[in-house]
Amino acid sequence: MERDWSVQDGSDCDLTALPLVRTWPGLAPYAEAVERLVLMGAIEDEELRDVLMRTPRGIHALPLPLLDESMNIESSALRMPWWQDIDSPNSLLPGVYETAQVIQMLELEKGDSVMLVAPRGNWWTEILMQLGARRLRIVEIDERKRVELQQRWEELRLDIVAEACDCQIEWASISDAYEDSPEGGWDKILVTGGLPRAPIGLLMRLSKNGIVVAPIGENSGTVLQTISHQGGGEFQAQWLAIWNVDMVQDEAAQTLCDLSPYVDLDVKESDGDFSSINTAWIHANDEPTRDRLGPAALLDMIEEVWSEVEATTDGYGTDVRDVLAQDLFKMGNVLQRLGILRVAAEHHGTSYMLSPSPEAACYLGMTFAADEEDGLAWQRKAIETNPEYGGSWNEIGEALLQRGNPHRAIEWFRGAINSVNYCERGAAWANLARAHLELGQNTSALFAAQEAASLMPEESELDELLEDLTEGLV
Repeated sequence: MERDWSVQDGSDCDLTALPLVRTWPGLAPYAEAVERLVLMGAIEDEELRDVLMRTPRGIHALPLPLLDESMNIESSALRMPWWQDIDSPNSLLPGVYETAQVIQMLELEKGDSVMLVAPRGNWWTEILMQLGARRLRIVEIDERKRVELQQRWEELRLDIVAEACDCQIEWASISDAYEDSPEGGWDKILVTGGLPRAPIGLLMRLSKNGIVVAPIGENSGTVLQTISHQGGGEFQAQWLAIWNVDMVQDEAAQTLCDLSPYVDLDVKESDGDFSSINTAWIHANDEPTRDRLGPAALLDMIEEVWSEVEATTDGYGTDVRDVLAQDLFKMGNVLQRLGILRVAAEHHGTSYMLSPSPEAACYLGMTFAADEEDGLAWQRKAIETNPEYGGSWNEIGEALLQRGNPHRAIEWFRGAINSVNYCERGAAWANLARAHLELGQNTSALFAAQEAASLMPEESELDELLEDLTEGLV
């Protein structure tokens, strides 16, 4: 005989019967993040791999204003601010993936002369130096940034490293970027800010076999292109991928693209106090695709995840710790959709450590296989964090159902349906229908399936289930 199919509140669920957390993933060390990109095929150059290993990006970012000094997110896929005013163009350090892709496109060889326009802190400058650039001109458009870059370079004693690497470092403004160029032209030119069109001014200073790598504005955003000599004054451009970067200031872009003389403009002063560092970290990842590199579908998905999370989470605060936790959770969601579950779990685990939320615990639990106890353990942790978060009640029910225990699964699905904080109630109703069906309780299954269909009218599987159940009752 079937049980009453009216939905209870889940009070008969035994949370203490679920396992306790044994595995707590956290962000991997920076070197391990580099190795993973090697294994994924994203880093093919062995020398670049070695250079990235010994040039972490964390030391080139602004200090992370957390009480836990051991916390560092340099191995994450999040951007990091190197300049207090992140509304200023090119004030973020791109991730390791974007960095590796762009540097490899440059095809740098030992002894090359390199011009780097809009350096993004000193991280890429250090990488190019370590890769064997003989002469390296750093063109920073903003004088305040240029002064700061030089000071940090000396504070990190990178001037000594440059001497050991036999690399001539030159700091230049946009107005003197072309002065004293190599006799045969620059071997490599890398621009990290967006340009409105092909940089004729730079191409005129390129060596015979040189390469320019620059993001050029197109309808779909800024597209990373390599431009090289083809002989007879001809150049060939190859489109590589969307790289959604800040545009170079108009006056500077005209100098780089059209050979126009540069007119220096007054720039607003920055106070540079500690609160501005806080603000930079809080807003560094507000624009989810800023500085992201990849196909349009990937960038659209990242935008979608960011907006979905912001619409469904309300447990996070507004200080650095809370905002960083939410950004890590969002990126964990992106990685989860891409199927990179281990790295997603590390983002969720670090998110929970910074600011415990049921969402981070739930999604972390979802990165484990259905038969792994840690999956249930993290769903328990989510409910302990907030008993009203329905997502974990549903996840526990699904795990029990997959393990062949529909009776216990039904209790948890009912709890999910009656949770205060749950926006996917239709999924729990659908799962409840499947559990009743597995027990042969067709009437209860029909009721649950009808409720699910009313909440998810476009779900074709429910239409088929309802048709089968209705036929069975005739």
